[in-house]
Amino acid sequence: MEVVSIRNYSGRNIYSHKPVIKMTVDLGEFTEILTKDITGFNFRLLSCFPGLKTHCCSPGYEGGFVYRLTEGTLVSHVIEHLALELQCLMGYEVSFGKTRVIKEPSMYLIIYEYINQHCAPEFGYSAVEIVSAIVRNDIGIIDEVLERLNTLTLEKDLGPSTKAILAEAKKRHIPYRQLGEQSLFQLGYGSYMQFIEASLPGTTSSINVDLAKNKQLAKELLREHLIPVPEGGIVGSEYAAVNMAEKIGYPLVVKPLDGNHGRGVTINIYNVDTLRTAYRIASSYSKQVIVEKYIKGKDYRILVVGHQVAAVAERKPPFVLGDGIHSILELIRKENENKNRGVGHEKSLTKIYVDKVTEDFLSRSGFSIYDIPEAGQVIFLRENGNLSTGGSARDCTMEIHSYNKELAVKAATVIGLDVAGIDVIAADISQPMTAKNAAVIEVNAAPGLRMHLSPTEGQGRNVAADILDFMYPEGTPASIPVVSVTGTNGKTTVTRLLQHVLALSGKKTGMTCSSGTYIGKECIARGDNTGPLSAKSILYNREVEAAVLETARGGIISRGLGYDLADVGIIVNISEDHLGLDGVNTLQDLA
Repeated sequence: MEVVSIRNYSGRNIYSHKPVIKMTVDLGEFTEILTKDITGFNFRLLSCFPGLKTHCCSPGYEGGFVYRLTEGTLVSHVIEHLALELQCLMGYEVSFGKTRVIKEPSMYLIIYEYINQHCAPEFGYSAVEIVSAIVRNDIGIIDEVLERLNTLTLEKDLGPSTKAILAEAKKRHIPYRQLGEQSLFQLGYGSYMQFIEASLPGTTSSINVDLAKNKQLAKELLREHLIPVPEGGIVGSEYAAVNMAEKIGYPLVVKPLDGNHGRGVTINIYNVDTLRTAYRIASSYSKQVIVEKYIKGKDYRILVVGHQVAAVAERKPPFVLGDGIHSILELIRKENENKNRGVGHEKSLTKIYVDKVTEDFLSRSGFSIYDIPEAGQVIFLRENGNLSTGGSARDCTMEIHSYNKELAVKAATVIGLDVAGIDVIAADISQPMTAKNAAVIEVNAAPGLRMHLSPTEGQGRNVAADILDFMYPEGTPASIPVVSVTGTNGKTTVTRLLQHVLALSGKKTGMTCSSGTYIGKECIARGDNTGPLSAKSILYNREVEAAVLETARGGIISRGLGYDLADVGIIVNISEDHLGLDGVNTLQDLA
């Protein structure tokens, strides 16, 4: 039993309107064997993967797949469902699949839906590996395979900010595609195309992003514009850190110059020994370190999109509640079992990790991780409430004072960010901020949206919609007009005529056809360019204001469509030419 070939259809295709994997599997000796005839197979399969009991399959009801197993189904059919179930176990909601026999007696075509294209093939390979193991009654490898898949999905999965923006784009029928394996995406087609990376729109200059990363320089600019910021400066040694402390006075905050996600930050430092330790922690993240005055108050994040405040959240440090029985370390482990906590950004809360900052903070509070708190005693584990280090969030969008809104927008404008996360320490966000009661701590490019989308307390805010409203204001389209022409004969002639008509209307028209790829009157690539790759070269060109695409049968079959939806689809005709190719044997197949 082995995988012979595997192919990714990233757009609409002949199998589904959803992205799918097409996998060819050689079942070898298990070609004609039904599941009911393999001793113990069904029991082992359902014991290891009870989620399969909910699969509907062809009967159309929950449990339909179990019925098929009991009646006896082919092993290839099991591989299809297991490829889907493995994805469900990793948090991807998928359900579409199909299995077909092809000409060779032991070769089967398995189609299954996917969400994450960078992990999708591995789910197919793993399904074959697991089914083969269950047939052999060697289920010991299953945990290892699941751990491998979990590691892969954590590495390749998109963050919550990107997922929210893509979900909103899909809702608005804005086409998008991923560039590389990270959070960089293209939205829209042609002259309306834009880039976005996580929550950072492509309209923001890299200079302004660098400025936001240089926390000290950003702070100096904010001070110039009379925005309250804490006193302090950059140091490059413990000796310089101590000198800075003597100059500005305690309590202090120490953090890396170009850090993020709250890493390496120590706050509320009252003595030189703690200062030295904090410097060593911060310097492990950055060669240069900021030492600044500690501002007492609550930790707020204000999200600015365009020139509007989109959301406000109060960030709370991670904590555990004593029970008089378990140690702080044991309580942390119990809290990490919370279903809402995950690794990194995979869930609404992040698991709490014990590091040097945690241990030092507990020590300053008079505790160690092995102490047993009294029942009901609240033990804070850090002083900052960054979600990336296990903190939680409370939505307070409706509480912010109008003056503070103006101040936050001004801070984002000074740094030059279209989307910004303004970190503020204030006694109460509902009161006007002054130099005596508050300060802007940082201005962040590409701010995380998780605390606003799904706060621990309060109402979630659809801030992804605010970002897309900024990128595509009301009345601004996200796609150029797209015309797709297919059929058996005459496609090129019709495509050229349509391109000519659109050009006469004043639009710079991109065209793909059997003689080449054109932008306006210029041929940018000669040849039979009627497949999805040629279509994408037009649709993702910012010069193009309209597109006419000759869409050939072969490209549709082998790679799917190169676009999401066309405004106009034309089938010129359907005739018997080209039958017998690519599995298309009848006019009905072709249609």
